[in-house]
Amino acid sequence: MDPGSRWRNLPSGPSLKHLTDPSYGIPREQQKAALQELTRAHVESFNYAVHEGLGLAVQAIPPFEFAFKDERISFTILDAVISPPTVPKGTICKEANVYPAECRGRRSTYRGKLTADINWAVNGISKGIIKQFLGYVPIMVKSKLCNLRNLPPQALIEHHEEAEEMGGYFIINGIEKVIRMLIMPRRNFPIAMIRPKWKTRGPGYTQYGVSMHCVREEHSAVNMNLHYLENGTVMLNFIYRKELFFLPLGFALKALVSFSDYQIFQELIKGKEDDSFLRNSVSQMLRIVMEEGCLTQKQVLNYLGECFRVKLNVPDWYPNEQAAEFLFNQCICIHLKSNTEKFYMLCLMTRKLFALAKGECMEDNPDSLVNQEVLTPGQLFLMFLKGSLPLMELPTDHTVLREKRIPPWMEVVLIPMTGKPSLYPGLFLFTTPCRLVRPVQNLELGKEELIGTMEQIFMNVAIFEDEVFAGVTTHQELFPHSLLSVIANFIPFSDHNQSPRNMYQCQMGKQTMGFPILTYQDRSDNKLYRLQTPQSPLVRPSMYDYYDMDNYPIGTNAIVAVISYTGYDMEDAMIVNKASWERGFAHGSVYKSEFIDLSEKIKQGDSSLVFGIKPGDPRVLQKLDDDGLPFIGAKLQYGDPYYSYLNLNTGESFVMYYKSKENCVVDNIKVCSNDTGSGKFKCVCITMRVPRNPTIGDKFASRHGQKGILSRLWPAEDMPFTESGMVPDILFNPHGFPSRMTIGMLIESMAGKSAALHGLCHDATPFIFSEENSALEYFGEMLKAAGYNFYGTERLYSGISGLELEADIFIGVVYYQRLRHMVSDKFQVRTTGARDRVTNQPIGGRNVQGGIRFGEMERDALLAHGTSFLLHDRLFNCSDRSVAHVCVKCGSLLSPLLEKPPPSWSAMRNRKYNCTLCNRSDTIDTVSVPYVFRYFVAELAAMNIKVKLDVV
Repeated sequence: MDPGSRWRNLPSGPSLKHLTDPSYGIPREQQKAALQELTRAHVESFNYAVHEGLGLAVQAIPPFEFAFKDERISFTILDAVISPPTVPKGTICKEANVYPAECRGRRSTYRGKLTADINWAVNGISKGIIKQFLGYVPIMVKSKLCNLRNLPPQALIEHHEEAEEMGGYFIINGIEKVIRMLIMPRRNFPIAMIRPKWKTRGPGYTQYGVSMHCVREEHSAVNMNLHYLENGTVMLNFIYRKELFFLPLGFALKALVSFSDYQIFQELIKGKEDDSFLRNSVSQMLRIVMEEGCLTQKQVLNYLGECFRVKLNVPDWYPNEQAAEFLFNQCICIHLKSNTEKFYMLCLMTRKLFALAKGECMEDNPDSLVNQEVLTPGQLFLMFLKGSLPLMELPTDHTVLREKRIPPWMEVVLIPMTGKPSLYPGLFLFTTPCRLVRPVQNLELGKEELIGTMEQIFMNVAIFEDEVFAGVTTHQELFPHSLLSVIANFIPFSDHNQSPRNMYQCQMGKQTMGFPILTYQDRSDNKLYRLQTPQSPLVRPSMYDYYDMDNYPIGTNAIVAVISYTGYDMEDAMIVNKASWERGFAHGSVYKSEFIDLSEKIKQGDSSLVFGIKPGDPRVLQKLDDDGLPFIGAKLQYGDPYYSYLNLNTGESFVMYYKSKENCVVDNIKVCSNDTGSGKFKCVCITMRVPRNPTIGDKFASRHGQKGILSRLWPAEDMPFTESGMVPDILFNPHGFPSRMTIGMLIESMAGKSAALHGLCHDATPFIFSEENSALEYFGEMLKAAGYNFYGTERLYSGISGLELEADIFIGVVYYQRLRHMVSDKFQVRTTGARDRVTNQPIGGRNVQGGIRFGEMERDALLAHGTSFLLHDRLFNCSDRSVAHVCVKCGSLLSPLLEKPPPSWSAMRNRKYNCTLCNRSDTIDTVSVPYVFRYFVAELAAMNIKVKLDVV
């Protein structure tokens, strides 16, 4: 009989797919395009940065110039090149190329050399080009500089990579890190803003301003603001070398062009010629320039150059006019090439500022997508790289560069990148793909009824159409499609769930204990999670197959009965069948890796330590191999020998012991060399596998944001069972549905049940069902065709009494995820243990077997319950109770001292406490006080403050 004939006449629904593919497990000829598309934006932006962008960036760096013995010396970076990751010259190795798997395994950085061609000249005459090594920069995996570029899946596997390796990230000290995409203000566009804090910038400042994020072609950026002052004038401010500068707008306008004051006046009041206030304000701005004696453009440039040259660090021989030109080139409207364009742009911004201040246009919303753009990883990487490229500085210690092509008299040093360019704090961040925002290409100033048309506010905008106005608009669309959150695409029937539950699942999906990689043997991550018994979901959206998620499964198909059974399933607790657990349900492991580097234990100049054991060492007890390392597959318990090393000079043997309280199995051991291949068995990476089978307190969740804590492993003989004898894996409390409204989980249960019965898997893509073609009817008919109840319910029998339960129980198949939140990582228990050396109180912190703080609110709770004696026990007896001697007469805790011991021939053996203040011993009594109180009294005494106790 044709297996499809049963449901051929059912209402139309999702496509039915067979679960297995004959070619599953065989590497493809080429990588799957859908997966590569996920990181294309990251990879292509990096490719642009290191090929085109880097060349443009170095050309924009001004030359470094200074005077030496009446000679003018200049250094100019002509070009900079980053090479693919290779081993240093002279290294002992089989292959020169370095691959990402090695960097992960050795916890090193996947990096390439940055070299620059630097031209040096004396008095303008070139003296040659120096090829200078500037340092290392991290290389993005799968970029054009990566050695994995364009390799087919089979070749990737041979290089210990995933067959579908996507790249788009960096490897920094063995850790995979992604540069997050950042939302930035729309570039080269004047945004009108109201900021009350601007009033604090100085006397007369108001909250009105127009801001522009100026960005050059090579992504150099400067933020520039125009501030509106109370007297109607405008102040220009910008940042240069992390310092904020202010400049009256009139000086900037007059310095940019050789126009007369009247021409400048006409441009600023364009479209508002009848506005007397605007005319007076513009006149005032130009009058301020004249009052400083600056009548011509040359005089203004001379004035500005004289004011700013100290901060600009320009050479002494630069005239003031050239220093001012340098200022405008580096700080004012840097995205525009000519001073005339900059002049018109400042006039445009000024007119918009006056319109904002007078209420003729509304404030722009900086949170609107219209006024935002995405800063890609490549652009951000290039910005940091360019910031590190101005390499030349005058030496403070007169270090002479030993370079054959430069005369030794030249006291200049080429300074390589300081620190590690790969370790900028905050630049590299763990993340998942973020949504890409498309900048919208239009101008929007507010409500149209307030401002009229754009032409009425900004007359003659056509001036900017060729170059300047092109700079105002944002980039073309950055990427071919918007990349929505990928995780949300894996929620089955998400259109049937309450929206917050879908958001919740998006967060929990990232915490799943699944099968994240296929190359566990080659990894050296601090911690990796692995689900031992993953399954392919019977109910999955189309995107699940689109991204080939069966290669990295994240859960298990579980038989779930919705029933309130015993008291162990209250709230979000869930009961798991103990027999299912014994058969491997949700079993998992945690892989932990530890690097042991003997070179860190060696004193300077001593290299005599190597791994190994001393023959016949009784401490080893056959637990370690002859190389001093544990056997692969060996079980380690607390206190077992972990590894051993020898001092070749002294013959001394050192044995280190396993310190974790959690038992583990040695999974693999990697012997690591150094960058030059000359390591001498001094560094190993031991990877341990910690079994983590589900236990009470571990966290589970369905794909619908329905989290649950394992409350009890219930014996199979006491579990409810169906008429056919089937026992569910999970008992889910029905009270979890009404308030959460996760109807998608109910539909999944019916769909999963029908899929298991018919040997198929269902398409759970959202919006494929409607009120006319309901999911209930479709899957109900499938269940009915298989001989089951239309609504997915069954009669269950009590496992305790054997009696049939009165209510029909909803039971089906739901894909459940085990999350990495495990009680083994979180529990904190203490009876007695370590105490603080100063206060004698129990220490806190789980890693040091410390206690949990019993604070003021906990104290209040015990008082409110009337359990004062319990409070006394917790905070006194079990904490830092101590017996102290006190003088009843003077009330001092510090004065009673134990008398000296009697001589050896004396018959007296009782030593008394004497009060050194009262000179008596009969006034001494003992009291029980917290030890921290005695410490407190001593501290006060050190400050000449006496504490007197009234002992009753």
